[in-house]
Amino acid sequence: MAHLISIAAAAGTAALLSCGAARAASDITIAAIATGRLYVVGTTDQPHMPVVLDGQFRTESDDGGKFQYELVYHPARCIVSATIAGKAYPAVVSNCGEQCTLPAPGGAGSPQQVSGKPPPPGPMLSAAARPGSEGPATGDPGPVPPRSPIARPPLPPQRPSFGPGN
Repeated sequence: MAHLISIAAAAGTAALLSCGAARAASDITIAAIATGRLYVVGTTDQPHMPVVLDGQFRTESDDGGKFQYELVYHPARCIVSATIAGKAYPAVVSNCGEQCTLPAPGGAGSPQQVSGKPPPPGPMLSAAARPGSEGPATGDPGPVPPRSPIARPPLPPQRPSFGPGN
């Protein structure tokens, strides 16, 4: 099902690529992630103008002033920017999930600033998951200790029989 949705999104993007947009000023008309690729389509004021996407991907508009990118690239903040004739044109990328980054130790919102004491060694944990913490105000007792393996796990259910020949 997800594969069909991806194909439909790619087909929709291709249909939009083939449609002629009214020529006005330079701009990004489509910025989307579909089928594992970033698609960016836009126009320039004049034909054959250089276009630089996110300061690293270069192309040139065609005879009609159109440009396009198809890249295996995920913008960190789900925003791309095309620089055309020295001016930046930003666009939000559809079907994009922002990449998660952990804050630097001691930075805003880190456990050190929230609680006033240094964070425990190892990965950053929420107050509820940090050993020795009381948990949130809801009275959460904290992390659950590891369980021992199940001594005699149940067997999986038998497949139903539908008569001879099965």
